[in-house]
Amino acid sequence: MPAALRAVPNAPSLTGPQKAAVLIMYLDREAARALLKCMTDAEVALVGEAIAIMGDADEGTVEEVVSDFVAALKQVAVLPTSGAEFVRNILPTLVDDDRRARVTSALRRGTTNDFEAFVTARPARSIASVLSEEHPQIRAVALLRMGPENAARVLACFPPEEEAALVVRMVRAESVSAELADDVEATLRRVLATGEDQLALGGVEKTARILGRMSREHNTDVLGEVRAVEESLADDLERRMVTFEDLSRLDPRGLQTLLRAVDRADLVAALKGATPAMRAQVVGALSSRAGADLLEEIEMGAGIRRTAMREAQDRVVAVARRLADEGTLDLEQER
Repeated sequence: MPAALRAVPNAPSLTGPQKAAVLIMYLDREAARALLKCMTDAEVALVGEAIAIMGDADEGTVEEVVSDFVAALKQVAVLPTSGAEFVRNILPTLVDDDRRARVTSALRRGTTNDFEAFVTARPARSIASVLSEEHPQIRAVALLRMGPENAARVLACFPPEEEAALVVRMVRAESVSAELADDVEATLRRVLATGEDQLALGGVEKTARILGRMSREHNTDVLGEVRAVEESLADDLERRMVTFEDLSRLDPRGLQTLLRAVDRADLVAALKGATPAMRAQVVGALSSRAGADLLEEIEMGAGIRRTAMREAQDRVVAVARRLADEGTLDLEQER
């Protein structure tokens, strides 16, 4: 349900997004459109959220907000532009057209660290993924240009043997053409420019679930190929292919087979962190007496930590995978 409309407070009590919301709502539409063009997507979203829960503003509040806005514009107009802004936005326009591109690049490299800030705001794995498609020398240049903190977290995303090779290239890269450095930065900016509005794909987790829906023969072959390239990744995928909740796909006989093999304490802790539906399914696979005893133990486990529950679930899944490998449990039921 949408939030209830709130009365607009007096101008001094309004937040920045609320003041912008008042301007957008009560200014001429063309003026409002011009104002929105000056905002980032994130800022427009904040203003939209403020408008969505805003009631009517009284005339005095609107006049005060508009007056403050006009006064702020006048103040900006008479204040001198800061040095950094002047270098970034004005100085390049004062040089000849044929020199502008070279001067702009040189000024940006020498006076700002905006590329470092740009990279800082992006996930290290996303950056490493983009760089993995580039030539090793390009990777080295990018790492050297993004700042030590960023480079450390991105470099750690590469396999050890690639890390070492990149370090050697970085050591030997004493200098590089300015044009190449600009191209590397521009490429990363272009690919990662929408990083603030990315769709989470799930990476390892979802890939593992996809493999888990294949036949065992098929995913074993795939994992074998992955293991030949990166053994730790194959192990991680295999570990995540079956989750504790996936065990709800087992029929009563399969559940009984699993329950006989798992440690009782692990079962209690695992079910303590399970969904009510799965808990009921497991209990339903037992006799009335055994089910009641298990429920009582689960209720008594009030002090079990969440991490202990997850660890117990992992151990139960490990037992299920072992039984599947031995041929006594079918984890592909209803997949």
